[in-house]
Amino acid sequence: MRSSAAARILRLVLPRSDRRHVLNELGELYECRVRSQGREAADRWYRRQVRTFVLRVLLPGGRWRRASKDPGENRERRKTGNRLDVLWQDIRLAIRSAGKQPVFSATVLLTIALGIGATTSVFSVVNGVMLQPLPYHDSGGLVTVGVDFRDRPGDILNDMSPPDVFDVEAGSPALESLVGYQTRSPTLTGFGEPTLVDVTLVSKGLFETFHLTPTLGRDLRAEEAVANAPRVAVISHGFWQDRFGESDDVLGRTIDLSGVPVEIVGVAPEAFEFPVRTRVWIPQRSARRLGRGSHTWQTIGRLAAGATVASAQAEADAIAARLSNTYPESNFEKEFLVVPLQDRILGDVRGALWILLGAVTAVLLIACANVANLLLIRASGRMEEVAVRAALGASRGRLATQMMVESGIFAVLGGVMGLLLAVGGVELLRHTSVGIIPRVGDVAVDGGVLLFAAGLVVAVTLLFGLSPAAFLARVPLSANLVHAGRRAGTESLGRRPRGVLLVLEVAMSVVLLVGAGLLIRSFGQLYAVDLGFETREMVRFTLSRGGQLDEVRRFYRTLEGRIATVPGVESVGSIYGAPLGLGHTTSVVLVAGRPEPEAGRETYSAIRAVSPNYLETARIPLIRGRTLEPSDDAGPVPVGVVNQAFVRENFPTEDPLGRRVRIRTDQGYGSPYWTIVGIVGDIRSESITQAPVPEIYVSHGHFGPGFMTVTVRGARGARRLLPAIRAEVRALDPNTALRSVETVAQAVSREVAPTGFYMLLVSVFAALALMLAAIGLYGVLEYLVSRRIREIGIRVALGARAQEIVRMVVSDGLRPVVLGLAAGLAVSLVVGRVLEALLFGITPRDPWTFAAVPVVLLLAALLAALVPARRATRVDPVEALRAE
Repeated sequence: MRSSAAARILRLVLPRSDRRHVLNELGELYECRVRSQGREAADRWYRRQVRTFVLRVLLPGGRWRRASKDPGENRERRKTGNRLDVLWQDIRLAIRSAGKQPVFSATVLLTIALGIGATTSVFSVVNGVMLQPLPYHDSGGLVTVGVDFRDRPGDILNDMSPPDVFDVEAGSPALESLVGYQTRSPTLTGFGEPTLVDVTLVSKGLFETFHLTPTLGRDLRAEEAVANAPRVAVISHGFWQDRFGESDDVLGRTIDLSGVPVEIVGVAPEAFEFPVRTRVWIPQRSARRLGRGSHTWQTIGRLAAGATVASAQAEADAIAARLSNTYPESNFEKEFLVVPLQDRILGDVRGALWILLGAVTAVLLIACANVANLLLIRASGRMEEVAVRAALGASRGRLATQMMVESGIFAVLGGVMGLLLAVGGVELLRHTSVGIIPRVGDVAVDGGVLLFAAGLVVAVTLLFGLSPAAFLARVPLSANLVHAGRRAGTESLGRRPRGVLLVLEVAMSVVLLVGAGLLIRSFGQLYAVDLGFETREMVRFTLSRGGQLDEVRRFYRTLEGRIATVPGVESVGSIYGAPLGLGHTTSVVLVAGRPEPEAGRETYSAIRAVSPNYLETARIPLIRGRTLEPSDDAGPVPVGVVNQAFVRENFPTEDPLGRRVRIRTDQGYGSPYWTIVGIVGDIRSESITQAPVPEIYVSHGHFGPGFMTVTVRGARGARRLLPAIRAEVRALDPNTALRSVETVAQAVSREVAPTGFYMLLVSVFAALALMLAAIGLYGVLEYLVSRRIREIGIRVALGARAQEIVRMVVSDGLRPVVLGLAAGLAVSLVVGRVLEALLFGITPRDPWTFAAVPVVLLLAALLAALVPARRATRVDPVEALRAE
């Protein structure tokens, strides 16, 4: 029997006007408990409720308030109530409630932390790379000008020829200044061990363009960028500190760059490095000797006051049209593109970062849906508590507010945990994306990121807090009182929102899985590409050597001979324009005996100077004729070997052997006619993703750049040969340092690194999404099984077999999964096009990916559903019916 002492205490503490109402409602609930759980359990429940009422009345800030039937009285009480006290009560109650369910609370917090942490990490990268301005004064006015040929769709030449740069600068009032530049890495001597230093050759000084003044001295001048001008340099502030200890007498002193002394005339402002990592700026003395077909310069310029990118582009278009008519052999259909500097720096990374942010936002939404489902399940199990609160006078709004407060507590704590995860995530992204994402050094968890994280906390609170609040608002309070003791009393009210949330989870997971699958397939296609040459056991490095053509040739031949004697070396050769590397020249092909091609009908070819043994060292297959021989290196007749793409472009129906061709370019080496003596296979020189281009390999002795890549093929473990190779270089010239030392396999890995990086991140997000969706499905089914114990017990008692029970539970779980799968695949057909720029060798509708994703998802869903299904088969019908 109900404790009479407890009832008497309740009569004493309750206000007279509310006493009868509360005792009657508690009496009804008590009788329901007696029928469903037995008198002993009902007595324990009744005593707990009495203690709750007493505490509500007697504790400070917990005074008794029951909603009056008089609307005016209610309004007055709401106005005079202490809202802060009520909020504090809600917070304490939320914390106590969370502490009573540690597993549930930990699951919710971890889910929120993962979602907010991942989203904040990616946003930190987006903010630092794309949203923050460049670290230059008035960076919005900085632009760059590049070249595009309309007759070669998709073939954008970002580099300009020096004459074109001079013409654009002189003919465009919208440009305040325009500077052409190219980078080099000569050897710095005179400061201990010879080292490579990043040097930028410029057409004139940069400080005027950046609106800066040097720390010491002056800037470079345009008249110094000519042959026979004094050799001068401006050094960076860091170089001044490291090499000269910030000495004030640095002006007038000299430094040796690859054996050439240059006089220091200025020191750059602190922290100024353009291009990135530049330590020394010197004039480009050979600029006036280069032709319009020599696209070797990048540019940096500044818009004039009041000018826009559009006005500068209009002027550049007019200049391009004029030059096309004046110089049709080199400028026909050539366009000049004016783009903001930030767009040039970011390139294709902008779209990839937005894709990553979209993917991680989908993970956050899945996490929110998962938490909302968990809270809905929890709310469904709190009908008795809601009934008691309603009996105490709590309105629907009051109950919904309590739920929102609980959601806010979870969101704030999860947000703090997520922010800690984001700090580690940002550091991980910074280290793994070096060389892939520009400006990644500027990425940090700053004030803007903290504000973004705070916004996420608010958004998360609303996203998963509204569902249980809305659910409680829909449940009739009378149903709470009548059915509080019955488990299925309000089950149907929560089934639909839980199902909708689960469908959304699955759909977003499918989209992420499809994206990850497409990138994985693309990554596999990249590694499966036949490059046309053997990449294994090859190590290479770059040297820069000044001097006359014959002197440069003798140096590299002597060096190759010394390296060939190193034990373990099979062959060695040098090339200007190494595959997947730096440096080459592309220009128009002229065939002897044919008239010059009409404007717009020219063919183009890359010209690559090689030593006699290079083609054999790289193992580029010979198709016809012969390769280059040592006698060709200094022979009287310039000869060359072309690839199959060259033949297809220029001799589709003729035999090219013995024909003479010229590449219309002159970088100071002349532009002779080359006699074709052989045909070799195509290789992917520019990049793995770009089809082979026409190429002609010519003798280094007739076209002798000092900037060459020495390639060494060795026995197994070629990289172990590097110490001996360095020793041979040092013995030949102590003042020469090796640059870009790598294996060819590393160069291939560098090419596929961007796709691999994005693939890894999207795959991690997809795996996280799949895990969250599976957890959400498991939680829903586990709850449904617990609410259907009586039904399952009756089914078993009537003879239902275990397989039928499993089929029933699994079918309930797979129904929203199938709906979400169908919706997700439909969305993926559209979203897949966004990834098209990151894909290679497959289409955004790759059938293998769209076939594999449903299998993976259904297997995960099946595994998540089998655990509660097996639990359902172990229900004892006698115990289930006795408990009910």
